[in-house]
Amino acid sequence: MKRVAVLVVVLVTVLALLAGCGPAVVATVNGTQITRGQLDEQVDAAKKMLEQRGVDFSSKEGEQMLGMLRQQALEDLINQELLLQEAARQGLKPTPQKVAEEIKSLRSQYGLDDEGKFKQFLAANGLSEPRLNDLMEKNLAIRALQEKVLAGVKPATGEQARQYYDQHKDQYTEPVRWQVRHILITLPPGEDVQKSQVEAKAEALSILNRLKEGADFAALAREKSKDTGTKDKGGLFTFAPGEVVPEFEQAVKNLKPGEITPEPVKTTYGYHIIKLEKIIPENVQPFEQVEKEIINKLTEQAQQKKMQEYLDGLRQQAKIDNKLVTPTK
Repeated sequence: MKRVAVLVVVLVTVLALLAGCGPAVVATVNGTQITRGQLDEQVDAAKKMLEQRGVDFSSKEGEQMLGMLRQQALEDLINQELLLQEAARQGLKPTPQKVAEEIKSLRSQYGLDDEGKFKQFLAANGLSEPRLNDLMEKNLAIRALQEKVLAGVKPATGEQARQYYDQHKDQYTEPVRWQVRHILITLPPGEDVQKSQVEAKAEALSILNRLKEGADFAALAREKSKDTGTKDKGGLFTFAPGEVVPEFEQAVKNLKPGEITPEPVKTTYGYHIIKLEKIIPENVQPFEQVEKEIINKLTEQAQQKKMQEYLDGLRQQAKIDNKLVTPTK
C-alpha cells in the first residue's frame, strides 16, 4: 500500500474525507476529528477496488489485509487533513469563479452537461450542489498547495535520464523469446495413474507419428490438444525464460526452428508435442526511444519525494492522536 503523499487529491478522495457522520472518533488532527464514518467510507472504497482485482477478504489472510488496509486508510485521512489545514493557513482558497469552472469541466468530462443527468448524479452520490462546491473548493486548495510546494522541483535532465538508463538497462530489455506450437495430451481420469500415463503417452506417440507422415501441426493441435488456451490458435504461443515449466523450456531449447520434439515431453500437465516456430532475439530498447519516459519518471519521483518530505514536516509539527494504533507495552 502506498503512503499518501498525494500530489493531486481527486474528488472521490475528498468525498471520503468529508462523508463520515458517525459519532465515534478514530483520530484527531490539531483538534479536528476524523470519525469512524469517514474511515469506513475510505476503507469500503479501497476494499471494493481490491475485490475487483480478485482479492478475497473472507480468508484469514484477507482479514489481516483488511486490518492493514484500515490502518493505512486512517493514515491517508490524517495526511489529507494536514494538507487541508495547511492550505487554509496559507490562504489558498480558490475563488468562486475557479470552483465553478472546475465543476463545469468535471460535468463535461463525465457527460453531465444536461441538468437532469447532473441532478441524478448528485442524488445517486448523496450530494447537493452546495456540498459539491465545498468539496471542489477543498480539492482546489490542496492542488494549489501542491503546486506551491513543488514549484522548486526542476525536471530531470537528459544526462540524468541517460545515467538511469545505463544503470537499469535490464528494465528496457526484452529477453529472448520462443514462438512454439504444442499439442497437449492430458492424463485420462482414473485411479490407476500408471495406466493413465501409458494411455496418454500412447496417444501422444500416435499424433507424433502422424506429424512425421506429413500431417499439419496446427490442424492436429486444433483437433487433439487439450490446452484450451492455445488449441484454437493451432497450439501457437510465445514465452520468455521462466514462463513455462522447466521440462517444456528445456525441450524447446534443444530444438532448431522448424523442428519437432522427437519424443513426447512429460510435464505435470501431461504429454506435450512441441514444434519450435522461431526464436525472437533479445531486444534492448534504445535510449532515444525511452528518454522522455525516463525523464518523466525521474521528475515524478523527485516530486513525490519533495511532497513526502513536506508532509513529514507537517506531521512533526502537528498534534495527532491516532486511536487505532495499538499502544506499545
